[in-house]
Amino acid sequence: MAHPLGNTLGAKLWRSVAIAALSTFLSMQLSPYLAQAASPVRSAPFRIDGHSQDLLAQLEQLPNGSVALPNFDPAVNGFQFSNQELIQAIDHNRNAQAWEAVLTEQLQQLFGTQVCVGGNSAHCVLTAAAQNWLQTQLGRMDQGLSEGMAAAVLDLWKPAQPRILWWQRLVNLVLGRTVFGLARTLFELQTLIANLFLMQGVNEVFQQTETVRNTFTPTQILLSLVRVLISGANDPFTLGVYRLLDGALADGHALTPYRVEAQGNGKYWVYVYDSNYPAGRPTSPTDLHMEFDTQADTWTYQPTANGPAFGGDAQSKTLDLTQRSWRQPPSEGDITATGSFTCPFCGLEPAAETAPDPTLDITLVGEGRLTVAPYTESTIAPLLPGPALNGQTPGTWVPFKGGLNRAVPASYRLPAASLGQPLQVTITGVATARRSPATLQLTGPGYTANVEDLRLTPNQSLTLYLVPHPTGPEITFVASQAAAIPRLTLNLGDTTSAYSFNSSTPETGFSITDRRVSKSSGFELSDLQLTAGQRVALTAHDNLKRLYFADDDGTNSQYTLTAKNRMVIQDRLQIGQRQPDIINYTLTYDEEMRVGGIEVEAQSQAFFDYDPAFIDPAEQSRQQLLAAFEQRNVPIAIAYEPLIVSDTGPLRLLPSGKNPTDRRVFQGALRNRDEL
Repeated sequence: MAHPLGNTLGAKLWRSVAIAALSTFLSMQLSPYLAQAASPVRSAPFRIDGHSQDLLAQLEQLPNGSVALPNFDPAVNGFQFSNQELIQAIDHNRNAQAWEAVLTEQLQQLFGTQVCVGGNSAHCVLTAAAQNWLQTQLGRMDQGLSEGMAAAVLDLWKPAQPRILWWQRLVNLVLGRTVFGLARTLFELQTLIANLFLMQGVNEVFQQTETVRNTFTPTQILLSLVRVLISGANDPFTLGVYRLLDGALADGHALTPYRVEAQGNGKYWVYVYDSNYPAGRPTSPTDLHMEFDTQADTWTYQPTANGPAFGGDAQSKTLDLTQRSWRQPPSEGDITATGSFTCPFCGLEPAAETAPDPTLDITLVGEGRLTVAPYTESTIAPLLPGPALNGQTPGTWVPFKGGLNRAVPASYRLPAASLGQPLQVTITGVATARRSPATLQLTGPGYTANVEDLRLTPNQSLTLYLVPHPTGPEITFVASQAAAIPRLTLNLGDTTSAYSFNSSTPETGFSITDRRVSKSSGFELSDLQLTAGQRVALTAHDNLKRLYFADDDGTNSQYTLTAKNRMVIQDRLQIGQRQPDIINYTLTYDEEMRVGGIEVEAQSQAFFDYDPAFIDPAEQSRQQLLAAFEQRNVPIAIAYEPLIVSDTGPLRLLPSGKNPTDRRVFQGALRNRDEL
């Protein structure tokens, strides 16, 4: 809270005006940071060679045997709020539209205009898959933001300036104290931290960080820190620390190293900013540091005497580095079609010459144990990072750096070879988990699929089956006990069609319209009552534009279905023949249609043809389309086919290729509507 500047009405008015002007100006100051995206390494990659040991000799010859980031002080440059306090301050549910609006631009910077329906960056409406991925990542922020905070202090840190900039002086005057030139409660700062947080799992950042973790020993990581600091600290690091839980990386935390100091006998201290302990508080430890022993090639970090400890050696692989430049764009410029990062949820582009191979991410948003294994009717062995063994698909772990000592498991990242292969996923509750429900997300090429509202008691296990395809996933949920189904959601990318038509009218005269119509769909299935051991499945066949769902209860079942339609219509009008006027306009439409009481008889599978559920713009004018949007009714047609039930494993919902056995129309309701 800013200190008052006076008790007079005039002083209060001046202060209000100053803060309003300051907020606007700081938004402009922060805007370059809010558009950050990573690229392949821009700086020269660091390496360990035969001369690296000389760095330690150079370090010991420096004053006090130490080297540091110039003028970095965690009491000044670190945030005055903690990791936990920031999470409590951020309410992305209450401010969902604001978060989506500001991070829509960030997703375009990261992944390009392909995240927008129709690739329209001027009026970007996120595809259903992009919107769901973003919402899920925002949900992960509740488990800790240390990765974003550790990176943000570096992006906001500056070497000493010859003078204080005028706007920094204004901040200090308005707030009544020195705050490193920034009002840290601004929403723009929260989005900067969130944006840097999102980068931890993106390939171009993660792969380089993983290489450091898997190939560098603790001493080599120490040498890398020393080399960067001695060379001028132009491209500093954040540092990731982990513990091992059942052989997997857990309890990930991100720190900002700012000074290395020799202690003698091969021992070195690395001083760090830790977002869990704001400097200067009576409850925060002072001079937080990690301890490295180059003779034993080990490291330890225990911020408080009674708190959890981290540590490792050359074999544990529980330490890594992420260089600042890995998160930054190569240069300022226009948003491109594909951005600077590989998009995890965008569709395959066969025509692209350098299209990266797709991957599959399986992520638990919340606490618990996560196991993924290839499903066969014989023995199932968990997937582990590394080369393929016994015909298993190789994969890798993507650890989560939240920093709050919570049992958030690493994600699984599987290669394109996993497409079409059934996977068995097991989630087990842990005693330390908070009461909030968890979400399991599958992210694949052109889609996301979620199982939401998962609630597990300690040591209780849930089983799911996932069959990822290039055009959409299959989800099978197996009830461990009698209960209502958790929400199954499936969100797709977009499709675009283009055509021209004669739009002449007596009022406008001759007119030709070139129209592009882009659509993106998402679905939610809920309200089914399950018995123990019952399976329910949801799948999309995007080539048929159909959503299938069914269960194996053996009796008639009832569902609630919510369908999300996101549509962008782009028109280019040519008015007149000889010297035509060109008019461009865009219409966007976003709606959710909900219908309950959808009955599915025993031994039947239901499907929903979702493409006809959109308004057909055909050759209607802008005024006609606006009227159609306003008068929209919501009939949902459900068709039925025979269900072929397997005894175990995934409940496969395969199109019969024949005419439906029945078709029914249900009248739904619009939950929300947004027209622009």
